Amino acid sequence: MDYWEQKKDAKAELREQVAKVVGAGKPVALETVDFNDPNRPKTCLEVDFPILPVNQVAIIEGNAGKPIYQMSKWWARRRSSVFRSMLIAAATKAPEDKSHTAKLVWDNYYANHQKKGAFKHLKVADIFMGGGTTLVEGSRLGMQMIGNDLNPVAWFVVKQELANVDLDEVKRLLADIEAEVKPQIMPYYYCDGPEGEKGTWTNLPTKKVMPSDFDPLTIPLNERKDYRYEGPEIIYTFWAKHGPCQVTGCGHRTPIMSSPVMAVKSISVKHWGHTCGNCGGEYHIEEDAARMAPDSPLFVAPSEHPFAVLDGNGGVSCPHCRNKSAAQIRPKDGLVLEGKNGQIKLGKGKNKKVELSLLVHPQWLAGSPKQNLEGQPLGGSAQDDGAATRRWDSERASKIRLLEVRGALPEEVTCPETKVTFAPENGTVPKKSHYACAACGTVQDVLTTIKATGKTGPMAAYAVQGYAPKRDAAGKPYSGRFFAAYGSAHAQQYDTAFAEWEARKEDDLKDYWPRSELPYGFMTHMNNGGIPNHGFTHWWTMFNPRQMLVHTQLLKAISTVGSYSWNVREYVLGAFQQYLRNQSLFTLWNVKADKLEPQFANNNYHPKATTVENCVFATLGRGNWASCVEGIIQGREWAIEPWEAASVETLKRNVPALAEQIAGKSEKVFPGDAVGEVAVFRASSTELTHIASSSLDLVITDPPFGGLLHYSELSDFFYVWLRLVLKDKYPDYFSTEHTPKSLEAVANRAREPEDPDGFYQRLLTQCWSEAHRVLKPSGILAFTFHHSEDEPWVAVLESLFDAGYYLEATYPIRSDETKGEGSKPGTFGSQTIEYDIIHVCRKRTEEPKPVSWGRMRREVMADVRQLQAMLENHAKEGLPAADIQVIRRGKALEYFSRHYGKVYVDEGRAISVREALIGINQLIDEDADKGKEPPPVNAEPISRQFLRTFGTATELKRDQLQKFLKGSITTPDEFEQRGWCTEKSKVFTRVNPLDFAREWSGKHKRRLSSDLDQALVLIGSCFDGSGINASDTLKNENFKPHVALKPLLEWLHRNGPDQATRNAASRAVSIYNAWAASQAVKPVQGSLFEEYEQ
Repeated sequence: MDYWEQKKDAKAELREQVAKVVGAGKPVALETVDFNDPNRPKTCLEVDFPILPVNQVAIIEGNAGKPIYQMSKWWARRRSSVFRSMLIAAATKAPEDKSHTAKLVWDNYYANHQKKGAFKHLKVADIFMGGGTTLVEGSRLGMQMIGNDLNPVAWFVVKQELANVDLDEVKRLLADIEAEVKPQIMPYYYCDGPEGEKGTWTNLPTKKVMPSDFDPLTIPLNERKDYRYEGPEIIYTFWAKHGPCQVTGCGHRTPIMSSPVMAVKSISVKHWGHTCGNCGGEYHIEEDAARMAPDSPLFVAPSEHPFAVLDGNGGVSCPHCRNKSAAQIRPKDGLVLEGKNGQIKLGKGKNKKVELSLLVHPQWLAGSPKQNLEGQPLGGSAQDDGAATRRWDSERASKIRLLEVRGALPEEVTCPETKVTFAPENGTVPKKSHYACAACGTVQDVLTTIKATGKTGPMAAYAVQGYAPKRDAAGKPYSGRFFAAYGSAHAQQYDTAFAEWEARKEDDLKDYWPRSELPYGFMTHMNNGGIPNHGFTHWWTMFNPRQMLVHTQLLKAISTVGSYSWNVREYVLGAFQQYLRNQSLFTLWNVKADKLEPQFANNNYHPKATTVENCVFATLGRGNWASCVEGIIQGREWAIEPWEAASVETLKRNVPALAEQIAGKSEKVFPGDAVGEVAVFRASSTELTHIASSSLDLVITDPPFGGLLHYSELSDFFYVWLRLVLKDKYPDYFSTEHTPKSLEAVANRAREPEDPDGFYQRLLTQCWSEAHRVLKPSGILAFTFHHSEDEPWVAVLESLFDAGYYLEATYPIRSDETKGEGSKPGTFGSQTIEYDIIHVCRKRTEEPKPVSWGRMRREVMADVRQLQAMLENHAKEGLPAADIQVIRRGKALEYFSRHYGKVYVDEGRAISVREALIGINQLIDEDADKGKEPPPVNAEPISRQFLRTFGTATELKRDQLQKFLKGSITTPDEFEQRGWCTEKSKVFTRVNPLDFAREWSGKHKRRLSSDLDQALVLIGSCFDGSGINASDTLKNENFKPHVALKPLLEWLHRNGPDQATRNAASRAVSIYNAWAASQAVKPVQGSLFEEYEQ
């Protein structure tokens, strides 16, 4: 047995050991309950939840999710580990010893629940099914699953995830599509490789290899199938929007690029250290040239270590004296040089990283006029004709130059060819959303100038990234990839594709592209300045002509090629949907990660100044057709044989010796529970007419998040393409031009300008009420909710209680990978929130009884204290205090929700959900802080909240801070806006009082009415070496001491985050006392609502 076979066997044995330890595939039959019985025992989800181990798996899922959930784009996909655990916990009877509840759920997470069929009688629905996570996981557990969503794209996505298709048939169709389309588009994607490398074109009928000067652009359309190409091809084409100057008499077009740096990469090369025998200079001998763009000029940064590259003739030249030595790499000795005194054996060599940057030359950044020398207008916009765009492409391609820089970027670089020196950090964008005209120098707003033209901003390509298989096979650096300037040959390819699109778009391809305008919406017309103002008025304007030519041919082939069943064609249509977002004018290049980022990576229609055009059938590249196809195949393979990730972190707790043997963060295990059949419906969840009353045991779902995501407006991008081939198959779902929106439960200011939040809450209440109707008497509604602000959460709770539910429990859990603000340009995925809150709810079976707020406070704390043993277990396992507070808050809300509408603060006035949340939050915070000194009672509420939340800590992670503040109607950003802390890398750090005091004392403009502001300034003044006279600070006219100032100083003296602060606070107390003794008038309390003077 050779080494690799032994290694393979060892890995298989390790996987078996892990599977055995976690119980993967073990047939189990957990005891359930009768959800028709109002007096049934509680299920696990109502008692406890395995938060930590589920979180550890959820983190892994975020980095390497299950293939079935990668098949097609859907927004805010939930982590499947969370919903698998929720389903198991909701269905399983809690043990007699409640402390074993979470363990029971987790011990059976990897088990096989299908074989013994313990859950097969349970009917479970997801009424906001979205991407289908609940349905997939529930079917694996053997439950009878029902899915519902208003959105037809969600319906289509889930339908394909669950499709029982023959993979061999799918692969045959994919092969036929490639055979049909690839020959048609290959002339537009072939290219020459670096250093003169060329591919070969072969005429298949004659088997003749065409001469090197053969022009594939001349092959007639009907003869292209007779040719095969092998060799380098374009993977990505890089485009830049140009700002059309609106200054009268100018009209110059300037590339909108914040930096000339278009790519960065660290490339590994083998090297040997050597001292020249001729001049004594030391340098590195490198086996290959570390280059991203081998045909572009190279500038070596002054900081770079001297080096020389072995040449193709078996020699190397000293970079200091140019003395050349014969060199040879031998299998046994490594690199051998011929020196004056014989051979020098340098050994096998070591790998090193070479830092490279690729820059666009200032010559191209200088832009071009709006017309050529003959006075003809130049095109480049989506609405321009082919002739004008050909002139534009030719003009811009004639000016392009790239410059590669080796080493750390210096402040200035010089192009070896043109001798032009420039600063690498200077682009054409002096400030956000503006550009400086390269001709007249006027700084202009991008949106204003493009809107004035009534078209999209003119686009011009400046570079391509290609793949050369021979370079890859030869082991060249950068794995066969290379960058090249976008020259006239590339422009000719694009312009020929444009001409073909113009000729065919109303001919054989007329039925395969969307014609409709963008419907009015928040994401399209109110966000990012309104994308129609950027010229994106119709869906087809989001693609360039070559992309349109590719998409329409693919869609036509999917629908018509060969003889295949419709379910097979429809399954492949899922790959087409995924490809659309990877091949549009809204994709961009992630410079740091050296890869393409697809459209909707930041969940919006943010127009891009620089964008990346993808390839189609290349074997290399992110998001091209080949990789999207691979995604649907892997998704189906996973559905047949699903795997779960066993976290190394969890294994460390139980079997550390085994955990140490695992190389990564997890090991795959196979429960053997294939994805089953699911009933999937496209309808409004306000009317679930297809579900009988009192028929469901569980509703497990994830409702929309207020105004955070507008699913219908985002999914229209896919819908307008999908409906072209689905409208005749599913007329009830795809007959309208766009997705249904009137009953979408989101807060959308475009559709409901008067009261978007109220509309959202009313519709959500209707959905909860319908779920109430279809649930059995003691059925469970459990859902996750995710929002950084409290108001949408308040709306969800109010809608829930209004629909007749009470809340039994809440648990914090790891969020999915796509939620968050996600609207910041240049950012990808989640920005702020990293956790969801699981809400566990039951139907109220009796009318709420009146209760006073005072009694509720006592009852709430009694209920919360009953959780003490469970919470101590969580704390021992390492669950953070902020997470424990979420659980305590949920228990506190149970009592309130049972008496919702009848909890009175005084006679005749019921307390609102918002007021209850604030009161409950304070209650549980004070209870949790027992033994700690609370902040002064006369301090302002937000000051007390800040000090109570941070305590003596100097920093808190964002997600922990958010959990502490949930329900307080306060956000971490409010603390930051007041200057009390700063955020970096999702960690909030308290301000140093000395810095705070210096910032204020340097201005003396801002009136300090806030009590904590005053305390920080006075304490900062008392730091050693502050240079600020604390006594004078108290006398400053902008500093009128707050009534809580002294109690705050005394509190911070005892509870400050560090010794320096505590010492300074002690001095501040003494200075304050001396000042107060000299005052005849007592200090007055500042207004909570007083504005700072400017």
